[in-house]
Amino acid sequence: MTTVLGLSGSLRNARFGAGNARLVDELGHLATEKDLAEFLAQQTKIRAEDFLDAGRKDGKPFDEMFKTLGKLRGERGLSNSEASMAAALWGSAKEGATIDHVALAAYFPPNGKVKDAAKLKSRIMGADALIVGGPVYFGDRGSLVQSLFDFIAADPELKASIKGKVYGGLAVGAKRNGGQETTLIFQMLDMLQMGAITIGNGHETTAQYGGTAVGGDVGTLAKDAYGIETCIGTGRRAAHVADMLARGGDGNALLNKLKLQVWLLQDAEDQRGAKYFASWAQAFETRNAHVQVSLFNAAQSEVVRCIACDVCPTNLGPREDYRCIITAADDFFVKHHRKLIEADAILVAAYSPENRGKLKSVYQQFIERTRYLRRDNYVFDDLLAAPFVVSELEARQHLHVRMATSIIRHQTIVHRPLIGYVQEGRHLNQDKVDRTADEFVALARRLVVGRLSQKNKSAAVYNPVGYEISLAKSKEDVRSGRTAEVIEKVVADRSLAGRHRVAS
Repeated sequence: MTTVLGLSGSLRNARFGAGNARLVDELGHLATEKDLAEFLAQQTKIRAEDFLDAGRKDGKPFDEMFKTLGKLRGERGLSNSEASMAAALWGSAKEGATIDHVALAAYFPPNGKVKDAAKLKSRIMGADALIVGGPVYFGDRGSLVQSLFDFIAADPELKASIKGKVYGGLAVGAKRNGGQETTLIFQMLDMLQMGAITIGNGHETTAQYGGTAVGGDVGTLAKDAYGIETCIGTGRRAAHVADMLARGGDGNALLNKLKLQVWLLQDAEDQRGAKYFASWAQAFETRNAHVQVSLFNAAQSEVVRCIACDVCPTNLGPREDYRCIITAADDFFVKHHRKLIEADAILVAAYSPENRGKLKSVYQQFIERTRYLRRDNYVFDDLLAAPFVVSELEARQHLHVRMATSIIRHQTIVHRPLIGYVQEGRHLNQDKVDRTADEFVALARRLVVGRLSQKNKSAAVYNPVGYEISLAKSKEDVRSGRTAEVIEKVVADRSLAGRHRVAS
């Protein structure tokens, strides 16, 4: 059984000491989402009452209240950020994981050294997945979460343990557009840089960047039902992917070649990127005989713009059938749809020249057009994906950031970017690019094996949140039984019969 560790980064945390274990125990007794909702409402109310009793009702200054709250036993109540974490950990537990909870304020004092550093390090290293949550400050994380990231980065052994570990994020803001998504994106980029693989919040709430909850005043988060759903989904997804990794590392082997796709979406006018990636693919296959690399040069292809159909894809049907409304004969997706859906792992590639006037890019059109694949119940669900950018030193496009934040929306699992640098035609860090690529493909194989071992897992279903016309169509497909029929086939195809075999 895998372990998911929740790291709560709020100074208003109610649980510390024995309260961490008590919270885990309490979550284990909640059978349904209704039970969870009632628990969160009760516990956040307790925390709000704590503030009243600490001096809010008497008009005391906040710093005095804060000191009084610090003297409590830490075994009851939940702050807003803790409530979001409780929802995520409950989701992990329901997915079959063992859960644990840490209040970061207990380890990182307002000033001075880290307390019980060895204990915190041990708990992080012992977990299979980390969920990091806390409040939003100016569209970014709070300082407790920053202290956690600095703590990990400064310890070589701890940082090494993060490599390949599952990471998910939660963010709580005072309003719906309060910086939650930017916070999650910045955290995701830092965790990717440290080697973690990152996940979003699951298909139930349209596979975004993690848990995005609303809670300004103490005790208010329990009212945000949708935000709580995103946190539950993050917890479920963290546990699900950790389970895939564990199963993939149980000694099983993939007998067929892994199908690695490289999508080249941007290049220089003289196609120096295409030449590089073709050469790289050939060398990579030579070095990794168990991998088949397919390079798709979309940058030199016609990619018709997405027109954002109100019903997308055009109808419900088998994944192998192309069902985007755009049917131009020379369109990239028309020509390559059936091959694209065969991917086992994806590298989203680009070459960035310094001279933007020499740029040939279909990046944005391509990403927009993958809308029909995402809305087709997440065709690339659970595949490992990463940006692969080769950049001349002064290009400064930051394209890998855009790539990571777009591809994760396909409910993929995102690996750290492969970023190569070129100066006057000379590749400066090719060895590091190759090492990262080898790490990527090793994890991809492990995830494929793990997915094959999860035989009773249901398939993801796209939830058209915010699209009333699509929602009506989706409900009709469910009523008619068409959705069940298609999902049943996806589940049957999860074994990838004819493409992959696994040996113990």
